[in-house]
Amino acid sequence: VTTVDDLGVLAQVGAGSDAEGRERATFAVVSGLAQPSCVSFRALDGRYLRHSSWRLRLSPDDGTELFRGDATFCVRAGSVPGSVSLESSNYPGAFLRHRGTELWVDQSDGSPAFSADASFRPRPPSAG
Repeated sequence: VTTVDDLGVLAQVGAGSDAEGRERATFAVVSGLAQPSCVSFRALDGRYLRHSSWRLRLSPDDGTELFRGDATFCVRAGSVPGSVSLESSNYPGAFLRHRGTELWVDQSDGSPAFSADASFRPRPPSAG
């Protein structure tokens, strides 16, 4: 997971990537802004990943309840061992998922394809 033009995308990023690319793909996992039992993802510049108009994007915390909800995700079991799914805290049943390389929050349709698109394997940051 990384960002391009502040929008969430999937892209290959690793130790061989330039420093800027690695920074765009590095997020601190912090206690959920809206729900402490869930998580929020803070970028190195202090902005958060949040969904807005259902698209994942980087935004500064504006202090509103809506922002806190949009930036909070509850960790659920993913569709394969070692994976997780991230459910929106303010839209139960809606999960972070990829559509091609773009990251969106969509209501689950219960299908195996949706479950696969909404499952992610967390990775530690690459050294470099």
